[in-house]
Amino acid sequence: MISRDAHPDDVDQAGQPGSGVTKAPLAGLWSGVLLTIGVWLTSRLVVGIGTGPARNPFSFDTTLWAHWDTSQYLRIAAYGPTFGRCGSKATPGSGIPFELHLRWCGTAGWLPGYPWAIRVVHTIGLSSSVAGLIVSWIAVATAIFLVWFGWARDLSIGRAFLLLLLFALFPGAVYNFAIFPTSLALAAVVGAILAASRQRFLTGAILMVFGGLCYPSAWFAAAGLAIGIVLLALSLGVETIVRRTFWGLAGLASVPILEIVDYFTAGRSDAYFVLVGEELGYGPSAFQAFLDLVFAQKTNLSGVIGPLASNVLAIQAYGAIALAVASAAIAICFWRRKDRQAAHIYPALVGITVIVGLLVTNNTSTWYRGVVLAAPCVVCLRRIPMRWLIPIVAIMGTLTAIISPSFFNGRLI
Repeated sequence: MISRDAHPDDVDQAGQPGSGVTKAPLAGLWSGVLLTIGVWLTSRLVVGIGTGPARNPFSFDTTLWAHWDTSQYLRIAAYGPTFGRCGSKATPGSGIPFELHLRWCGTAGWLPGYPWAIRVVHTIGLSSSVAGLIVSWIAVATAIFLVWFGWARDLSIGRAFLLLLLFALFPGAVYNFAIFPTSLALAAVVGAILAASRQRFLTGAILMVFGGLCYPSAWFAAAGLAIGIVLLALSLGVETIVRRTFWGLAGLASVPILEIVDYFTAGRSDAYFVLVGEELGYGPSAFQAFLDLVFAQKTNLSGVIGPLASNVLAIQAYGAIALAVASAAIAICFWRRKDRQAAHIYPALVGITVIVGLLVTNNTSTWYRGVVLAAPCVVCLRRIPMRWLIPIVAIMGTLTAIISPSFFNGRLI
């Protein structure tokens, strides 16, 4: 249903507010499906090309994709989140403590959305690890298809393929194929942006809430989408501004919902924030996480993943920032032309807020994983010259291929 407060400058040739693309015939959906399959296979090949056993895109060897936090999500799927003091009766078998010196243990420090999805798929008789892998792989494909549907279906096949591949190879791509929640959160965020671009704010809010229950970087994405929703309402009157503000804030409802869930499942509403606060309380100060990443060769990170991988992480960090800034510049150009399409403004703001949000957190590992939720910003590059788009995709693919083995050998945290 289209809202009454659609901006007259925010309607495309198909009559859909803010989509910025013409409506494709139903037959065109097959092109989207084929492109999605091709991009999924290509990005999956790039991610696994540096690790022999991971090169087969049809292998369900879950041991390849189960590292670090995988065990926590599988435990939540099996037993629900737990919370308690280290060594207490509430925590045996519930998860690995952050560090021996911390006061609290349990799995409440990991969000429940992805484990919920695992439990649903698990009901058909699959093991939890296989269910987690299927959820992640389907979510990646869904995110790619949604990008095509929203921003690439009016492009040539070659340009659409490159745009989708750039999205799929955004820094952090390896985690999208792992038993890990970033792909599910990313699909929800892309769906929320697409829905909001078409004035379907309720659908967008629901999707963004679910994304926020899967991975915390989605909270920054929700803030960016909320800012965009309000910005596009500024010239539409007070009533519309208030209504749009409500819908924008609704996308952030995952935080209070998480507190309610934790109250009933972990015994206290602040369980997530207590556990995460304990971990981050021993971490670096604000912005230090980014500095540690960009100048990784000067920290102990180089000794963990090697100098080549640490330098690649630094380049990826710069690349993610550059893509987000470029998307913002394009959105600003459209704004100054009074061509205020939500299809450009929303993803640009999501990319910027995710990047900024991660910069001010004090957990270095959020860069390796959570930065991938800034990937929707690349859709703003849909019309850049091919002489720029091709090398950008090639660089991102090369960096992803180089860094991914650090995940498979258990070093990329």
